[in-house]
Amino acid sequence: MRKAGFILSVLMAVLVAASSCKRRPLTDGDNNVYVEITIDKDIVNHTVTQDPALMRVMFFDHNTGRFASQAFLPAHGGYVNVLPEKTYDVLVYNFDTQSTVIGSYENYNEIFAYTNEVPTSYKNMLRSRGTKNDGELIVFEPDHLFVGTVENIYIPARSVEQPPVIIPVDAGTVVESWLLIIEEITGEEYIADITAIMAGVAHKTRLADVYDHDVSTVFIERDKPLDNGRYEAVFNTFDYHPAEEQVVTLVITDTGGQGHEFNINVSDQFIDNEEQIIYINTDQIDIPKPEPGTTGGGLTPDVDEWENINVDIII
Repeated sequence: MRKAGFILSVLMAVLVAASSCKRRPLTDGDNNVYVEITIDKDIVNHTVTQDPALMRVMFFDHNTGRFASQAFLPAHGGYVNVLPEKTYDVLVYNFDTQSTVIGSYENYNEIFAYTNEVPTSYKNMLRSRGTKNDGELIVFEPDHLFVGTVENIYIPARSVEQPPVIIPVDAGTVVESWLLIIEEITGEEYIADITAIMAGVAHKTRLADVYDHDVSTVFIERDKPLDNGRYEAVFNTFDYHPAEEQVVTLVITDTGGQGHEFNINVSDQFIDNEEQIIYINTDQIDIPKPEPGTTGGGLTPDVDEWENINVDIII
């Protein structure tokens, strides 16, 4: 009887031990890393009024460049879930742009930013250039895109009890803001509409190595009226294209519906220009009083009435 009681006691102890092992907390693996984002808001000719609404944080396999994981985080950063014991390249950019578009985002070595071509309604403002260069690509200005990269980052395996992996990323804009000033425009009272474009700028930029390629012409959005013969506008571009000439074209429609085109080569002003100001002072932009009997209206001249006056200005 004593022997049976002893055996029963041993069995009870084993059961208690087994059940206590199951209740014992296990050490779990933690696949989350913390990406700490710092945004450089110091931009020439542009004031950043608020943080980006959303940041896209992407992890790519360092060896293949292929997309691995991502998260959409606030401007200061946050946690991203990635597989440990791998080496990654990390790319961060703001996800709240209107005109700047991202292409080839599935590969770290190919991802790039660009802007779309302007629609026909915009090109109608430049109808004097319609037969000038059928292959000309006229695009929207890019929004400021804050980009940060960190390469060759190894993510170790770790438990939830260990300190988190923190990856600091500094993000800065890959877009430049330039101030265009044109002085001494005369005949302002006869100007119905004025539009400017800048040729010879980069259409795209890669995000990983900031490599510019493809030439385009950017359509400049003007937010200030003419002021005593002074034209002023800020335009954005990924960069100027060093293999091309940078030419400002000012397309003016007078109150009689006639088009006037003025071309100014400003290539020299893009070189080593830290202030990023293009300044043109010329007395050659003169809009005469329209001849009596012209029709069509300033903003919508008839096609047959458009007699382009083309002037190449040397400054």
